[in-house]
Amino acid sequence: MKRLAALLLIAAVAAPAAAVGLGPLAKQGITDGDGKAFYLTVMNPYDRPAEFFAYPVGLDDEARQERVAIVPDRVRLGSKQNRSILVIARGLAPGETYQFRVCAEREMPEQGTVHARVCSKLSARRIAAR
Repeated sequence: MKRLAALLLIAAVAAPAAAVGLGPLAKQGITDGDGKAFYLTVMNPYDRPAEFFAYPVGLDDEARQERVAIVPDRVRLGSKQNRSILVIARGLAPGETYQFRVCAEREMPEQGTVHARVCSKLSARRIAAR
């Protein structure tokens, strides 16, 4: 019985921490220049203000993507608010398809080891030179 109560308590604490809003979850675009921009939306589903941060990582790993800029990369949102962020992939070579993820997390210093996030998969393709 104590084990069940402990599991229910953990589930109750973890469920609100998992809610992070970012969309769309996948986006692709084509460009004829060396950069491609995307807009993503960060959403605060909470009943209180919260701070969120976004960062770029590899498609299949956690390697930081230095070719990607996010403006702004930190936002403080009021209850049930959302905001667009600009994501720019730079240094695209002619004919290159560059795939990466942008992840958003909520600032939770009180939670310690909780690492709740959501990621969008992005693909930028530069058309080949003629």
